[in-house]
Amino acid sequence: MDEDEIKKEEVYRRRRDILIDVAREHARSFDKYILTLAAGTFGLSLLFIGQIAPHPKDGTEWLLIAAWVAFGASILSILIAILLTQEACSKQIKMLDEEFLNPDLKKAKTKNVLPAYTRILNWASMLSFIIGVIFLIKFGTSNLLS
Repeated sequence: MDEDEIKKEEVYRRRRDILIDVAREHARSFDKYILTLAAGTFGLSLLFIGQIAPHPKDGTEWLLIAAWVAFGASILSILIAILLTQEACSKQIKMLDEEFLNPDLKKAKTKNVLPAYTRILNWASMLSFIIGVIFLIKFGTSNLLS
């Protein structure tokens, strides 16, 4: 192997390792926090309804239900995003392997679109969580300030 080939292989391995690390880190950080926050806030709302406002004011129940739906959507979005992240990294690794192992072939025109879907799901999860918090606050203030 000449020096250029060795450098090319080093770059290939570094890129591949980075993709693997990104997949691993992504599954540990943002996803973990959103899941924890959404599930925790959902649990907090159950505690609130049981301990503080067991008989909510008429017409405010929908706020709590909307909060629960939003937290559920947040959790579901992030779980799907976790799976898509793993798939995106696997696909990117395969594309990188193909490019490295067959350097004479024209680069494939295929693009890995899964990271874009993952970003959309991450934003949807965050937005759903925020919406859930807003509905929960509205429910809480409606039932505490009466």
